[in-house]
Amino acid sequence: MNNYRFISKCIIALLSCIIGLSSCRNDNKIPTNEIHYTTIDNSVLPFNFDEGRIVSNSYVPDKNVCILKLDKDVTEIENRGFSACSSLKSITIPPSVTKIGVDAFSACSNLTSITIPQSVTKIGKYAFSGCSSLTSISIPESVTEIGNDAFYGCSSLTSLTVSKDNKVYDSREDCNAIIHTESNTLISGCKNTIIPPSVTEIGSSAFSGCSSLTSISIPSSVTKIGKYAFSHCSSLTSISIPESVTEIGYNAFRGCSSLTSITIPPSVTEIGEETFYDCSSLTSITIPPSVTKIGWYAFYGCSSLTEVRIPNGCNVDKSAFWNCPNVQIIRY
Repeated sequence: MNNYRFISKCIIALLSCIIGLSSCRNDNKIPTNEIHYTTIDNSVLPFNFDEGRIVSNSYVPDKNVCILKLDKDVTEIENRGFSACSSLKSITIPPSVTKIGVDAFSACSNLTSITIPQSVTKIGKYAFSGCSSLTSISIPESVTEIGNDAFYGCSSLTSLTVSKDNKVYDSREDCNAIIHTESNTLISGCKNTIIPPSVTEIGSSAFSGCSSLTSISIPSSVTKIGKYAFSHCSSLTSISIPESVTEIGYNAFRGCSSLTSITIPPSVTEIGEETFYDCSSLTSITIPPSVTKIGWYAFYGCSSLTEVRIPNGCNVDKSAFWNCPNVQIIRY
């Protein structure tokens, strides 16, 4: 009888795991390697676990994912480990973890809190992209590498800080941003970011996907705005670029659908590919005499654009104003 009860419990536990397997990944296969555990409700959770790493195609039953605690054997969360686990709200990462991989928590749209332990040295690109409920991130002193778009689409972020003991990154002057210390490049910001006057570059994708950003002041110390820097900041209504800026990267303001006006300084010599792509609320713009080239699709989809003033010596790609049905180009 005891054996019968034991076997029955095992079958029930196994069926519970199988039912929830597809909630986070859709690969429809059951990991055959080590079974890992959490301390949520003592439920058994199956992971694709390999020599201390939670690797791609990890599995977490949806019903148990509200609060997740990994045990101390985990050393790495590999690429896409928890990607698209939409019911995950909170996770405790043990101090044994040294790496958070590419897309590790991407599209975990209900994740509200996470603590990155002092052991982590690398955060991969897109690691937390699409975590739209995440409100704060604190980078410990151990982190020496942060990939592009690590916090893309984290629209609820209000606090973005770096430990004062970190030797590679900082959050000087309580700026609510991550700055690469040596190069003075702001690599990641949020809706509460105030760019310090010591920053010389707004890095690639620094504010990309920050849909709650409504305004930003760029100090005169900035000379370069990187590619995709403000792309898909859909609530950004206006921006004035200081005369110190000489370079605006391609796709820098792509998808800024609420942007109605922008001032381009006479220090800029080129407007690159797709810079203002799909800025559908932009009504008019004056290109300064310093600009000698406007790249392909630069203003594509700017459907509200009615007037553009362009200097006579400027070379305009034929696709620059495609899908701008009401635009009138005035040469001066």
